[in-house]
Amino acid sequence: MKPKDPEKVQSIFKATLVLVRQHGLTGLTMAAIGKEAGIGMGTLYTYFESKEALINSLFKSIKGSHTERIFAEIDPANPYPLMLRKVFVNYLKNRIEAHEEHLFIEQAHGSHFLDAEAQSIGDVAYQALFELLDKGKAAMLIKSMPNPLLAANLIGAANEVSNLVISGEAKLDQQFVDDAFTLCWDSIKR
Repeated sequence: MKPKDPEKVQSIFKATLVLVRQHGLTGLTMAAIGKEAGIGMGTLYTYFESKEALINSLFKSIKGSHTERIFAEIDPANPYPLMLRKVFVNYLKNRIEAHEEHLFIEQAHGSHFLDAEAQSIGDVAYQALFELLDKGKAAMLIKSMPNPLLAANLIGAANEVSNLVISGEAKLDQQFVDDAFTLCWDSIKR
C-alpha cells in the first residue's frame, strides 16, 4: 500500500477548516471537502473512510498541538500566579492565531462525531489545567471551588478577550493582556 502524502492530508484538513467556518460541522460534506482541497473523491476516501473519520483525525491533530502550545514554557519554579498567567496568555494567543482551528474544536467537541479516543484527547487538556488549579488550591492561593467552574471562568474570559481582539475591538498589547489576566486572577484568588 502506498503511504499517504502528508501534504494531501494537510490540504484536506485545511479545506475542512475553511468549510466548517463557512457552513458549520453539520453542513460539511465529503464532496465539498474534496472540491475545496482540489482532490478527487476516490483519493479523499483513500485518506479518510468517512466524514466522521476525518473529523476525528483532524480533532486529534489540532487538540494535541493546541494543548502542547498552551502548556508550553510553564516553569514550575515560578510563583503560582505567573504559571497560571502563562497558561492564560498562551491560550489567548493560541486562540487568536489559530482562530479557525478553535472554531472547529468548539463545534466538534460538542458533536456526536467524536469517538472515545478523540474525547479522551480533549480531556487531557483539561486534566493539565485541573492539576494546575489543584496546586493553587492546595497552596491556598485560589478559591476552593470545583475545577470545572474555575476552568470555565478562565477559559470563558480568554475566549471573550480573544474575540475582542479578533473583531478589532481591542489591540493585543501588553497592557490589554495584563488587564485581562488581572480580572481573571482577581476572580479566583483567595
